[in-house]
Amino acid sequence: MRSLRVFLPLFFITFWAEAQLNNTAFRYDRPVNEADSNALFLGINAMGFAKNNEYFNDIADGYTLFGYQLNPYLTYHPGKYIKIDAGVYLQKDFGNNGYREVTPTFSFKYSKKAFSLIFGTLEGSVSHRLVEPLYDFEKTLNDRLENGFQVKVEKERLFMDYWVDWQNMIYPGDSTQEHIVGGASVKWAAVKNKDFQLTVPLQFVVEHQGGQIDDDPEPLQTNVNMAAGVELTVPLSENSFVQELRSSNYYLVSSNSSEGDNDPLTTGSGLYINAAAKTKANLEVMASYWYGDKFTSVQGGQLYASRSSSYKNARVIEPARELLIIRLMHKLEIADGLSFNSRFEPFYDFRNGTFEYAFGFYINYTGDFFLIRNKKRQHD
Repeated sequence: MRSLRVFLPLFFITFWAEAQLNNTAFRYDRPVNEADSNALFLGINAMGFAKNNEYFNDIADGYTLFGYQLNPYLTYHPGKYIKIDAGVYLQKDFGNNGYREVTPTFSFKYSKKAFSLIFGTLEGSVSHRLVEPLYDFEKTLNDRLENGFQVKVEKERLFMDYWVDWQNMIYPGDSTQEHIVGGASVKWAAVKNKDFQLTVPLQFVVEHQGGQIDDDPEPLQTNVNMAAGVELTVPLSENSFVQELRSSNYYLVSSNSSEGDNDPLTTGSGLYINAAAKTKANLEVMASYWYGDKFTSVQGGQLYASRSSSYKNARVIEPARELLIIRLMHKLEIADGLSFNSRFEPFYDFRNGTFEYAFGFYINYTGDFFLIRNKKRQHD
């Protein structure tokens, strides 16, 4: 087994095959189109989901998430570079007679050329394009909305996303702390041609809990996750069964600081090595090797952290985490804006000698429908 664990990282580095999951179908980015100036649209974002985690370890609980999300909204474009969205977000968990969440959404977006500024409900969640140890895909199913401000730059060879998500507001005398999460996600294509693309990503997420006007006795906390790496994409012939190979390899660090706290996981690190192949049958196969040393997570996947997120085993700490994860991901385009996604994700825990798995099915729809145009203002 020791020889296998030495060989795996070398295999992934040399196999040209994306560390990041292909979450394109789950992104709700809303572009500003100049042609839509002075027009009103009805937009709909919807997702049905069923995810089952067959976990029996001490770090992450096993459970099932089953339900749907619905976000209808109105979009008005008062000018060529501006749009305003207002709607409501609803989440229904099956087996619950009511709705888990009913929240108004509002966003103002200014976008010109490659630059965008967003205020209100953000283009967040998996749209930040963070690696799984920094952002858990499962938060898309149970904690999706982000509110604050965001700055984005999207060019052919550069993607930059900076955001602040204000998660808990406090008022004088409140018994809870203010809670803020922010971060940055940068990807630069250092080399991009018909033969391959070499991309350099840099990502970080910062969490702050504290405040000066609350009555919460808990100390101020600041937690940081950072990741840097290199990604290689090699397109193959469109006629071949395997159409694209990708490799993404990251080094990660974590840092936690708390006033008066003797946390045994103050600093940590991780190595995340991945290989993936995209096939003609819309099937992606991805293998990931993770080694974490006292790594703690702000919003990352539960399996990667050394500190348990388990409800039953909340005090458990495993300083070293070593996993091999295999992912089989299939995407079926049913109609324009409508897709069906399925995933099977088994993993082997080297340290505990256990084999566990998760699987999920997702229906995603996003679309805009033209309602009316303010012709009088258009002619002014």
